[in-house]
Amino acid sequence: MDKWFNNNNFAKILALAVSLLLWAMVHSNDVTPTPTTNTSIEPRAIDNVKIEAYGIDSSKYVLTSMSETEVEMQVRGQRSVLTSVFTDEYKVRLDLSNVGPGTTTLPLSHVVPKGVEFVSMEPSSVTVTIEELSSQNFEVNVVTTGTPADGYAAGIPVITPNEPVKVTLPVSQLAAVGKVQGTVNIDGATENVTEKKVKLAAYDLEGKEIEGAVIEPAAVSVDIPITEEFAKVPLKIKYEGQLPEGLTLAKVDSNVSEVTLFGSQEAIVGIESYSGVTLDLSTLTEAGTETIKADLTPPSGFEKIEPSSVVLTVTVVASEESSISEKIIRNVPITLQEPGGSFTATITRPQSANKDITVSGPSDMLDNVDASDIKLVADARNLKEGNHVVALQVEAPDYVTVTSSSGDLKVSVHVKDDSKETSTTPVEPETKPDEDSKAETPNQGSEENTDTGSSDGNNDETMESDSEENDSSAGANLSSP
Repeated sequence: MDKWFNNNNFAKILALAVSLLLWAMVHSNDVTPTPTTNTSIEPRAIDNVKIEAYGIDSSKYVLTSMSETEVEMQVRGQRSVLTSVFTDEYKVRLDLSNVGPGTTTLPLSHVVPKGVEFVSMEPSSVTVTIEELSSQNFEVNVVTTGTPADGYAAGIPVITPNEPVKVTLPVSQLAAVGKVQGTVNIDGATENVTEKKVKLAAYDLEGKEIEGAVIEPAAVSVDIPITEEFAKVPLKIKYEGQLPEGLTLAKVDSNVSEVTLFGSQEAIVGIESYSGVTLDLSTLTEAGTETIKADLTPPSGFEKIEPSSVVLTVTVVASEESSISEKIIRNVPITLQEPGGSFTATITRPQSANKDITVSGPSDMLDNVDASDIKLVADARNLKEGNHVVALQVEAPDYVTVTSSSGDLKVSVHVKDDSKETSTTPVEPETKPDEDSKAETPNQGSEENTDTGSSDGNNDETMESDSEENDSSAGANLSSP
């Protein structure tokens, strides 16, 4: 071994080997690595990238059409980058900041994620139409959907504020607006709808909603009354026939005092009582108490009545045993029978065309008597032109006696011939008697207030002249109660 180290050739060979080893170690980092699949550059297509328009003055203009709404974008990059980004990071934009009304073709701009190279997109431009906005005022209409609960009905919606709203749309669309409307669901409602905020929408003449309409205010407050479709009204008993002489109707009791009527709102509003029960007095032949069952039928305009029948307890006594009392029936309306043809009649006194009537009868029976049970008729059918005093015809239940004086049961009537060019102004009867009157008295035709005891002033026209009463006898007769 010592011999080798001392050999000059061996030393040279060893030095060369060491030199080569050191050179290899120094240059080992300069070797280029073999390319791998993850770091290669590849293309990719990004489909359905939405075009984002910006910059339009929305207070003046609106974009009404665009030839394309999406583009296909071609990009490239390393696979690792392309697979790590989301599709919504690719943007396509349309600048409308300098565009006015009309149709224009504009270029598109793009934004791609970092590390991705943009190649192209299709289309690279679009054609847009810009329209000027216009406004017009419209009345608000509110409709309901659904139906209230059984036995309930919806009234007319009340809108607050009840004033027109401003609708803003492109000029071409504004002309198509037929109405502005809101909708309220009242299905199953049993209570009033109060202060319901209702969003408004614009509709065309065919009832289709117009998208994009700007409505100011956008909503209104709505109240909708929800009312019961039935009415509870007093039960009124009608009478016909007469009791035998010597008997008096002392009392009639019903097992119910009111009935429930189911029907339309129009019918409910107009009804004040139910008088569908009639008691025939001629069937009561002796004194005593009798129980009578009467079936009830709904009046015209109503679908149902509850209860469907009532039980009347009727008491008849001998006339000398009955307790008679007196009662004033206030404001009984007067029915005027017109002459017909070219003649018209007007009640001049009392001006209210009402009378207070005093009646008497069995105490218990009078409790239920009111103005609807008394009928006053002024018959002017046979009167000539001029002023007349007409005796009232009185219709009242058989168990009631009208005790008002004959002077209280008269009215002043003016008859006019409308066929004449000149009209006669209604006035109080003149002091001069009518030409048809046969009685000639100084006070004929005068009307003075001699009934100072009248409680409401309706009877202040007591007629003093018998001749006036005779004048009107051809057209009116006082009926005996």
